[in-house]
Amino acid sequence: MKCLQLPLILSLILVLPACKTQEDIRREKTVENLNEQVAQSQKSTANASSRFTALEEEMAKLTGRIEESTHNRQQEIKDFALVKDRLNSLEETNKKQTEFMKALNEKIQDQSKYIEQVIASISSLNEQKEQAKKKASKEESSSSEVATIKGAMAKYKEKELEGSKEMFLTILDSKKSKKKDKETSSYYLGMIEYKEKNYEEAKVYFSKLFSENPDSTYGASTLLNLAKSFIQLKSKEEARQSLDELITRYPKSKEAQEGAKLKTKI
Repeated sequence: MKCLQLPLILSLILVLPACKTQEDIRREKTVENLNEQVAQSQKSTANASSRFTALEEEMAKLTGRIEESTHNRQQEIKDFALVKDRLNSLEETNKKQTEFMKALNEKIQDQSKYIEQVIASISSLNEQKEQAKKKASKEESSSSEVATIKGAMAKYKEKELEGSKEMFLTILDSKKSKKKDKETSSYYLGMIEYKEKNYEEAKVYFSKLFSENPDSTYGASTLLNLAKSFIQLKSKEEARQSLDELITRYPKSKEAQEGAKLKTKI
């Protein structure tokens, strides 16, 4: 019995060490596989980290380009707004200049009409003077009444308008008459025509007197009565121009004060 046990024990002794070696081999392989997996995982992690870093760099570059593009876009918007403001300003300036030129052109046209009327009035006055010369006596008789400013004024004050008119015309046509007497005659001839409601003739006398003698002592009264004549003739714009001239030239005169009130009623 003992003889049988001995070989069995020896076999077990031989087999057991062999079994442990195979287990160790499996374990070693398992460890090696795990090590390889860990190494592979680490390598994959490193690659992933590298790709992530590269992606971060790309993202940073892209973010930079986006920020730069946004900044440029904002600057373009500001530049566009500035250009738009300048264009609006230029349009407004151009509009004002156009309106100014339009108003200036209208004023020039009004002035041209006024000048044409004055020229026509002077021509009419010259014709009237020629007619008066034909009617006037060529020779002065000693018995006839001598035409003087004093005599003409006396008749005017006595409301002898026709008689005073003839005397004023004689003084106006005489080459010997003084400049002051001619101015007086022109003024009162205008007043006579105005009183007789001959407003066109009155306008002619007043226009000629002021255009030829703007510094006359009758300047303020002449402009006021010229404006009144224009009003009677329904020429409101010419009346306003005459009143403006009166107020500008003689601001402190009583005629200017009357003219200012009259202007508000036109």
